[in-house]
Amino acid sequence: MGRRIPGYGDTYDPDTMKLLARAFDAAWGDIKNDERAQADDRRTRLALVILALAREGARNEREIRKLAVKYMNSSERTPTHAARH
Repeated sequence: MGRRIPGYGDTYDPDTMKLLARAFDAAWGDIKNDERAQADDRRTRLALVILALAREGARNEREIRKLAVKYMNSSERTPTHAARH
């Protein structure tokens, strides 16, 4: 029997839930920083990215981690035009 994530229509089997949790923990270890005030927002965004990858059919833990970290790192950079102003 699958497990439904509250707020989402997707259902994942127990093995997939474990895989997603491991991918999340590994990706969070790669991107976390010391800014505790932003940590909850960043963790939520990371979880949503991982769920989006799962919804698209991703089931390779390393690939999910890699793509999630890449997305988070690229989305948190200050645009070069903003840094000049």
